[in-house]
Amino acid sequence: MSCRVRACHAMSAPVRACQRHVSACSSRSARNMSLSRLSTAASSPDAPVAAEEVTQVKETPFVLKGELTNEDAAGMVASNGFPIAPDMLILQAKKVLAANNGCDDPDLLADDFKFVAPVVGPLSKKEFTNAFASFKIDDAFPDINANFHNFWVDPFEPGRVWYVTRATATHTGTLAGAIPPTGIRVDSPPQANSMTFNVDGQCTQLTVGYVLDKQLGNTGGLGGVFGILYAIGYGLPFPEAQPWEKSWQYALFQQTSGFATAVRKTLGL
Repeated sequence: MSCRVRACHAMSAPVRACQRHVSACSSRSARNMSLSRLSTAASSPDAPVAAEEVTQVKETPFVLKGELTNEDAAGMVASNGFPIAPDMLILQAKKVLAANNGCDDPDLLADDFKFVAPVVGPLSKKEFTNAFASFKIDDAFPDINANFHNFWVDPFEPGRVWYVTRATATHTGTLAGAIPPTGIRVDSPPQANSMTFNVDGQCTQLTVGYVLDKQLGNTGGLGGVFGILYAIGYGLPFPEAQPWEKSWQYALFQQTSGFATAVRKTLGL
């Protein structure tokens, strides 16, 4: 947009107003040019952009009431007095996972180790290593991919590492020495897991199979081995190893509570 400055020379006030307008126009034009060049640089990384044209726009972080920020969590972890640094704790957790949850190297597990799943457990170190090794998961599912992600150290419980899995696998081998290959692909829902370590770096507790969204995957909303067995058609014959179903008690509660609410509304209570 152009401004006709000469037309304003007759009066000083209009001149000043026109000068301010020209200045504003120039600023907008420069800003638009800078944004245009930044846009070109984003689509063409090789395009040159002058350093003075790059403006960092810093937004104030939105923090919820009661939210624990990353800085807060890091401060809590640093002040809890646990002698193993967070990155080393995560590394130790990965070592346990790489050793078949410690079954291939039992020294990674403490003598007082326990395994805790939503239904199974607590199991002792001996009970867990014997049971887990007998399933021979890798033989039954040679292409298994646990898709480990989001490793982080708990700011509330010293020495505890959390992580998420979302496993995929195809049943092409014999499972637990008894279940023949079905060729079925298993898509597990995301599951929360954790390991707790002592000051010597040994795992004292392993928790697995806590499903984050039962709607996902083909395991009937089940985690761990129960979910795998259900997906390949060998779900175990008890309620805990089957997809969740509403109990008659819960159904009755919903019906009666709904009826009671309707009555209260009718009576204006």
